[in-house]
Amino acid sequence: MTETPRQEVCPILHLELGPLDLNLLGLRVQLNQVVLDITAIPGPGNLLGNLLCAIAGLLDGFDLSGALGDLLRNLIDALIRLLQGLGGGSAAGGRTTPVQP
Repeated sequence: MTETPRQEVCPILHLELGPLDLNLLGLRVQLNQVVLDITAIPGPGNLLGNLLCAIAGLLDGFDLSGALGDLLRNLIDALIRLLQGLGGGSAAGGRTTPVQP
């Protein structure tokens, strides 16, 4: 019996959602644990797999958490300035406790 060669895959997304129980205005939504794995398989004729593997490799070595943290801080600062301009911000005009990524 011959063994098939193992194909190389590129992990794209791994998402785990725990149990969820929502009541939306009388509509009850219940969801058990969900695990979603999406992988791309490169190779001849696998156009989408080749494309997604190439895109996934672009972010290798990039500190995505730092960039997302900076973006989140900027969004929070803009929201605080907006609320202060509308009179809904803090009376002292000071900055709130920063969000840690």
